[in-house]
Amino acid sequence: MAIAPTTAFTLGDLAAFDEAHLREVIANVSGAVSPALTGRAFGMCDPQEHSDLSRLAERIEHALAPDSRAAFARSRQQVTGCDDRDAARHSVVEQLFWELVYWKTPVDYERLTSGEKVHLGALDVARVDGAVVLDAGAGAGRITLPLARRACKVYAMDAAPPLLHLLESKCAGADLRNVELIRGLFRRVSLPDDSVDSVIACSAFGMQEARGGERGLDELQRVTRPGGRIVIVWPEDPAWFVRHGFHYTRLAGSLTITFPTLEEAYVVAARFYCHAAIRHLDATHRPEVPFHVLGIKEPRDLCWLTVRK
Repeated sequence: MAIAPTTAFTLGDLAAFDEAHLREVIANVSGAVSPALTGRAFGMCDPQEHSDLSRLAERIEHALAPDSRAAFARSRQQVTGCDDRDAARHSVVEQLFWELVYWKTPVDYERLTSGEKVHLGALDVARVDGAVVLDAGAGAGRITLPLARRACKVYAMDAAPPLLHLLESKCAGADLRNVELIRGLFRRVSLPDDSVDSVIACSAFGMQEARGGERGLDELQRVTRPGGRIVIVWPEDPAWFVRHGFHYTRLAGSLTITFPTLEEAYVVAARFYCHAAIRHLDATHRPEVPFHVLGIKEPRDLCWLTVRK
């Protein structure tokens, strides 16, 4: 996934998260924003600071787990100055950029992923035909819809209700009735043991605890029947999965980011991509951006594991 060059969010936008999600994204685990940093971001060095931020800070403090709550409160009272506070605010918003996109502007995310299609050969590796499949980290349905056309049943799981609402509308529009939406996390999947034949996670699962990690991998194996497969599409760190018994595969062919119109390509590039993408569009006048222009690999590699119990 491309990294946005700038953010359009502010600290106050954290109000979009519900209490359960605040507890997940602000925690002392890898991949989450630390409570101490968040506390510095909410420090009030300016007596005239808008009261909405004070109310949001109180809401966050109430939502956090006890150890995180204490760290947040201590740090909030120890602000060394406005520069320190402003730097912390920038860092928090930057680290939570994608979470804010999912919760505040899910349609923007849908526009992005509509161009960044993945290699559907991953469905063959996952052996999804006629199967019961968990789409873990379904997002706006980048792979859910093609998956649902081949599987018997799809559980589409995501942590962001706005994305699930968007996916629900897309499934209804495509008359796909075999998709069940569930809100959940990689490390707490709300399905029974041995309940799915395959799991597929597309540009979602990672080694950091907040993105799955060891605990999440245990959960995916728990819900998968013996002999079933877990397939991680477009993994950021294939070596981590290989160390955990996965096979690494790079599917044949070439992929490029393709949008319906040149105008749409410019909109997405300006919101999410680097300046090199806009220069490429200026030079070619085509609604396509090769992945190498963004400095990222094509979404045609995957890691897969056959579950043994």
